[in-house]
Amino acid sequence: MGADETMLMNDQDLLQQLALGNREAFTTIYQQYHGGIYNYLLKFTRNPAFTEDLVHDVFLKIWEVRTQLDIKKSFDAYLYRLARNTAITQLNRISLYDTIRDEIMHRLSTGINDQSLMNAVEAKQYEELLQKAIDQLPPQRREAFILCRQQGMSYEEAAAQMNISRNTFKQHLSLAVKAIRDYLLEHGSISLLILLVSLK
Repeated sequence: MGADETMLMNDQDLLQQLALGNREAFTTIYQQYHGGIYNYLLKFTRNPAFTEDLVHDVFLKIWEVRTQLDIKKSFDAYLYRLARNTAITQLNRISLYDTIRDEIMHRLSTGINDQSLMNAVEAKQYEELLQKAIDQLPPQRREAFILCRQQGMSYEEAAAQMNISRNTFKQHLSLAVKAIRDYLLEHGSISLLILLVSLK
């Protein structure tokens, strides 16, 4: 049996355990593939923080669909394809938001007319809805989001200010972003959701 076949057997065994909800199997898969997936996505994004978010999304998806995974040939190929598709989806959302934002800013800068006034009102509504989403967060998650996504601090800087570890900070931030996304989805603001995804 060749090395590729041995790796395939190992992957299949891990996937079987993963399907049963075995967290150790998930951790093993994460540790085996995290570095490769991160480096692969970084080539496209050129942004370490955004890449970390993408990697998190990829492995979260693997956990969510663990009972439906049926990979006969190569889990490696499946995982990299999932990573690529995740990156494309998120980058398309960012590009869409940039187009919307640029158009609104252009209209607002060309004078006060009915259309630009409407955009100004919409922009204010978006800001208010986002603020409501932030306000409903538990204190530490709210602080993590504000420090990193609104004040532009790095994970290390924000974690130091909150006097917690980097990993604990990342957990608070991840939960905060998920809660805000859910809130915005529930209230039907796609533009705000795109804005949230694009924030570094």
